[in-house]
Amino acid sequence: MGILWFSLLARDLLQVAFSGTTLVPDLTLLMIVWLSVFRCEEPESLFLHAFGAGLLWDLRWTGVPGMTSAAYVLTVAVTACVWSILPPGKRANPVLFFFCSSTTHALTSVFPAIFTSKGLGLSSPLATQQGMAIACVLGLTALYIRQRRSHHE
Repeated sequence: MGILWFSLLARDLLQVAFSGTTLVPDLTLLMIVWLSVFRCEEPESLFLHAFGAGLLWDLRWTGVPGMTSAAYVLTVAVTACVWSILPPGKRANPVLFFFCSSTTHALTSVFPAIFTSKGLGLSSPLATQQGMAIACVLGLTALYIRQRRSHHE
């Protein structure tokens, strides 16, 4: 669980560094997806940590306590459920991990922008955030491939 709290701290520091210029990818959400995939059989321990990380983020930045927490807990539930339904042979497919991670990040980033009508467009901070998120997801996918190979060897 240390990686989850480290990702929250890293995202917070990056958000401060890039404040006013661009949005930072949700590194905490990506770590939640990572942990949910590898703990899909027993995700119960992740719920409390995901809720706590979301609550800390809400209290630090957004001002609406519980919104990010709910999104993080829902992400744990859906990712673990979907990943546990997959047959074991399909779970080793890095394309599915990439798709799951990038879709989760895109949905949690785009929905608030749609509801507020801010940040939409190709030159917006949202587009920059999604570009940086794809780079992060590619890195996580490479780690996923490495983890699966070392697990099977």
